[in-house]
Amino acid sequence: MTQMAQIAFRWWVRVCLAIMLALVSFVGGCDKSPSANQTAATAPAAAEVRIVSLSPAITRTLADLAVASMIVGRTPHCHSIKQSVPVVGDLVNVDYEQLVRLNPTHILVQPPSSGLDPHLAEVAKEHGWKIATWKLNTVDDIEQLVRDLPGTLFADGTPELAEASKHAARMLNDIANAMSPAQPTTFRGKVIIVNSVDPILAGRSGTYLGDILAAQGGVNAVADKGWVQLSMEDAARINPDAIIVINTTGVEGAPELLGPLWDTELKAVIDRLIGVIRHPDSQLPSSAVVEVAADMKRNLQFFAENAPQ
Repeated sequence: MTQMAQIAFRWWVRVCLAIMLALVSFVGGCDKSPSANQTAATAPAAAEVRIVSLSPAITRTLADLAVASMIVGRTPHCHSIKQSVPVVGDLVNVDYEQLVRLNPTHILVQPPSSGLDPHLAEVAKEHGWKIATWKLNTVDDIEQLVRDLPGTLFADGTPELAEASKHAARMLNDIANAMSPAQPTTFRGKVIIVNSVDPILAGRSGTYLGDILAAQGGVNAVADKGWVQLSMEDAARINPDAIIVINTTGVEGAPELLGPLWDTELKAVIDRLIGVIRHPDSQLPSSAVVEVAADMKRNLQFFAENAPQ
C-alpha cells in the first residue's frame, strides 16, 4: 500500500470511529434515566407554608419560633412582625377578598368564647386552607400553643419540623425557668394586678398574669377566675398590700399610673408598694410570658424589700 493510501485509510478509520462514538452518545442520551441532579432540579418543591395569623398572641409566638417569614397576613394589632405584612382584619372583621388573594396554607386563630366564625371555616374548607385554634388564657394554654405549633405547620420528618421543634423545646424551658420563684422568698402580701384603673379591671387566677403571680409565690388579692371589673368599694374591701399596674402607654409616676386609686386609703397606696409591668406584649398570653414573668419577679422583689416590717 502506497504512503498516500495509508494516510487515506487512517483518515477513513478516524472518521468511522467518530461517527460510531457520536451514534453511541446519541442513543445513550435518548435512553438513559435522568441523573440525580436532573431529578432534583425537576422534582416539585416542598409545600410552601403560608400563614395568616388572626391573633397578636399567636403572631408573637410564631416570631419567637423563628417562622415570622412565613406569615403572609396579620391583624392590625400584630406588632411583633414587619408591618409590611398585609392586614386581613381580625376575628370580627375579616377581609375575605384579601384572604383569597393571599391564599394561605394555614389560618391560626384565638377564637372568642362564642367559637370560630362559621363563615371563616366555610371559606377555609372551600379553598383547602387548614384552620388551627387555641384558647389562650393561662400559662398552660401558652405552653400548649408552643407544643402544638411545629406539628401544626410542618410535616413529619421535614427539617422545618425539626428546627421549629428545637425552638419550641427551648421556649418551654425558658417559660419553666421564668415561672420559678425568686430567691430569697418573694413578697407574701396580697397583690392586685390591674389592667386598667378607670374603671378598675383586675386579673384573677385563671389568667396568665395570675398564674405567673401564683407560681412566683405571690398571693392574688382577687379570688375566682378571669378578669373582673371592681368598684372603688370592692377595692377598699379587698385592701391589697401591693398593686401591680399593667401599663404600656409610657405614663410615669404613681399618681398617674393609679388614677383614682391614688386618692384612696388602700394599704398598698399608703405604703407606696406600687409596681408596674411595661412590657409592650404584657397583655398578650404568648411566648412573651418569659419577659413578663421577669418583670413580675422584679416587682415582687421590690415589694419584699420595701414592705413595712
